[in-house]
Amino acid sequence: MSDNQSLGARLKEDLTSNLSVSVVSVILAVVAWFVFAQIGDPTTGGLFLALNIGVFIPYAYERYWPVAYSSSAAVVWTISAALITAGLFIGTYQLALGVVPGEYTGGIAFVLTVLIQYGIAALFMRVRQNT
Repeated sequence: MSDNQSLGARLKEDLTSNLSVSVVSVILAVVAWFVFAQIGDPTTGGLFLALNIGVFIPYAYERYWPVAYSSSAAVVWTISAALITAGLFIGTYQLALGVVPGEYTGGIAFVLTVLIQYGIAALFMRVRQNT
C-alpha cells in the first residue's frame, strides 16, 4: 500500500485484502461466543474468546504470517487457527479457575492466549524467513 493513495482507496484495500480470513473469523467468533456461553461465563469469558478469534486471528494473519494463501486455503487456515485459539483459551481459562478468583479468569485466559498466538506466529515467521 503506497502513501499517495486516497484514504478511500487505502480503506477499500485494507477491507478487501484477506477478506476470507476476516469473514470466517467473525463467523467463528460468534459461534465460539455462543458455545462458550454454554460452558463458561458468557459475558466476560465469551466476549474475550470472541475477540481473540474475530480480531486477533485476522490481525496475526495479515501482519505476521509469512505465507499468503488462496481464499480456500486461507479459510482452512482460519478454521485451524480458531480451533487452536479456542483450545488455548479454554485450557488457560480452566487452569486459571483453579488458581485465581473467577472474575479474573477470562482476562488471564485472554492475555495468555494472545501472547501465545503472536509468539507462535512470530516464531513461524522467523523460521520461515531463515529457510
